[in-house]
Amino acid sequence: MNVDNIDLRLLRVFHALAEHGGFAGAQAELGLTPSTLSIHLSNLEQRLGMVLCERGRGGFRLTDKGERVFLSTKRLFTALEGFRAETAALRGKLVGELSIGIADSTVTDDRSPIAAAVRRFEARDNDVHLRLIVDRPAGLNHALLDGRLNLAIGFFPRPVAGVNYEKLYAETGHLYCGVGHHLFGKPPEAADPLALGRSRFVARAYSLERDLNAIGHVSHKASVENMEAQAHLILSGCFIGFLPEHYARAFVEAGRMHAIAPERFALPSEVFLATPGVGKPNLVVSTFCDDLRHANAALDA
Repeated sequence: MNVDNIDLRLLRVFHALAEHGGFAGAQAELGLTPSTLSIHLSNLEQRLGMVLCERGRGGFRLTDKGERVFLSTKRLFTALEGFRAETAALRGKLVGELSIGIADSTVTDDRSPIAAAVRRFEARDNDVHLRLIVDRPAGLNHALLDGRLNLAIGFFPRPVAGVNYEKLYAETGHLYCGVGHHLFGKPPEAADPLALGRSRFVARAYSLERDLNAIGHVSHKASVENMEAQAHLILSGCFIGFLPEHYARAFVEAGRMHAIAPERFALPSEVFLATPGVGKPNLVVSTFCDDLRHANAALDA
């Protein structure tokens, strides 16, 4: 088919439906009613002469042909975005969309260069729409591989093929307990193997093996997906677990958390800039990455 503006609009509707896995997310993104989305999707299927998805009581599911069209659509919009960015650059202006993934609960980290990088980037002449996505390391890796993210910043305990990792800095974590725990307020020597052995341990699922090795535990009583959930269990006084020092600081200062033998249980974590390993980044992405490196170097200094 010959692609015109109408077809691009229909393809954007299909792309949103496929990316969100149904009508609810696409409706929120595009501001269209379900009936309008359904009409646009039917019109595109008629234009292409194929069924792209199944929808009904069984839910929303792409057909095999729909999966292939979705991949082609992603490549098309990536190319269009690159063309828009490059032509705008010729006029000395950054234009397009920048999707950045970040690890959860990093806003308390004074060492993080993200805010300074955004400030430096926004000082440039630009018409760039920023999208910041908070996710677990595995989710960030997956989004980089399938093109939903341009870059990500965080802790990646399990690097994957197809993603490049550039170290930015290291943060330190400690082992914490909450008010009511038998080690709360106790000196470092109180954290002997017996006392630790009868403590319930909680860790984020993506760092479980590393955390267990650091404390010498062979099992855990609870697992969580993010720091906030972990903090709730530690604050209950029933669990111990590792948290970044910057995240726990406010709870410690408020007398709600206690670092257990902090010199013995200091756990470093490296923070990386992660980017897709294939393809050349467009000017918007490369500019932000340079601003991030500059901000990181300034904080190092």
